[in-house]
Amino acid sequence: MLLDLEYVRKQFPAFNEGETASWIFMENAGGSYVPQLVINKLTNFMTHSKVQPYGLYQTSIDATQAIENSTCQMAEMINADYSEVVIGHCTTMNLVMLSLALKSWFTSGDEIIVTNQDHESNISPWRRLTDSGQKIIEWQINPDTAELEIETLKPLLSKKTKLVCINHSSNIVASVNDIKKIAGMVHDVGALLLVDGVSYAPHHSINVKELNVDFYVLSLYKTFGPHLGLMYVDQKHHNKLSNLSLEFMPKQYEKITTPGSPNYLRIAVNPGGVNHEEAACLSGLTDYYRLIYEHHFPTVIKSGFAMIEDVFGLIKQHESNLSKIFLDFIKQNKSIRLIGKYECDTSVRSPTFSFSLGNGLTSKTLIEELAKKKIAAQSGSFYAWRCLTALGFNPYTGVARISFAHYNTNEEVNFLCQCLDNII
Repeated sequence: MLLDLEYVRKQFPAFNEGETASWIFMENAGGSYVPQLVINKLTNFMTHSKVQPYGLYQTSIDATQAIENSTCQMAEMINADYSEVVIGHCTTMNLVMLSLALKSWFTSGDEIIVTNQDHESNISPWRRLTDSGQKIIEWQINPDTAELEIETLKPLLSKKTKLVCINHSSNIVASVNDIKKIAGMVHDVGALLLVDGVSYAPHHSINVKELNVDFYVLSLYKTFGPHLGLMYVDQKHHNKLSNLSLEFMPKQYEKITTPGSPNYLRIAVNPGGVNHEEAACLSGLTDYYRLIYEHHFPTVIKSGFAMIEDVFGLIKQHESNLSKIFLDFIKQNKSIRLIGKYECDTSVRSPTFSFSLGNGLTSKTLIEELAKKKIAAQSGSFYAWRCLTALGFNPYTGVARISFAHYNTNEEVNFLCQCLDNII
């Protein structure tokens, strides 16, 4: 079964009205468009429930229910328990707060492994812990392939290893790392695994339990929602977290047992609490996935994570085809230096393509030329300075990046290739 692109695109106002309708949007790795169902939930909350939640009057009760329902839906979306999910300001903030909350759990001499393939958000917060006596070890990419090779991780692991931080799919290289295998290696030495799924999440279903990770983060504004970040923390690690919020907050909420309500995790690492209106509209995201599921599978009843898996099965097939069109073009053009694998299967490589040009044209100029054709893309370092440096690029000038989402069409990618061919 093929993804019904006409039906999908009808759900996104950006394709149907205003200036955005005239653009081909291929900067999805920086932030995606939002379906109408999410917008409706946001509008409804701001219109009818914009009061302080967790009160005893009806409007406040409605606000509470909207926030809690969204929290539960987000947990279900990644196959986690509602008590294990935090909706924070963004992934960068979530990782900073997590590093501070775990600070007292580490002891002097503990080792933390980070990579040089990651977005800086999953590097800097952990490197700062050297001030407290932790030792940082860098798992380096192969500079020829840009890959993190699993065999090079093993000698870095030891009984001193406390935490390993890695991306599921790099926002530059895009290769999908074998998280389940890495988790086994990390746990074998008694360490914990933190995975940055920001670049992976828009294209795949995520089962945190099957992956066997301890922490997992993703950006909801890159998965068709508002500008928020989701963080999963396995229940068995909650007692490792120091409370970064107001001292009395855990006591205030400890008797609330409604699913999705503030628990110690949500309080400890998210001072000030969740953004009410944006959290409330997140259930519109799972409503969207349900709409897509029911359109494509009208006679098969599924819900929860099983439904999510089927929807992303359709997305995988479609995005792999988009990738093939683009990669076939790149293979024929010797002036384009692609970072990462020539692999169209999105289970191996996410549909994000960073590249430079060998004809003297800068990445910035290329993106400006594409903009003249009303193709939205971007150039820069994308906060992966260490990765680009390791690959021999100047992180200040960066690379060009094209990134697809499930609402992009074959025709759009073909037009992109045509424009690139004319420009280069």
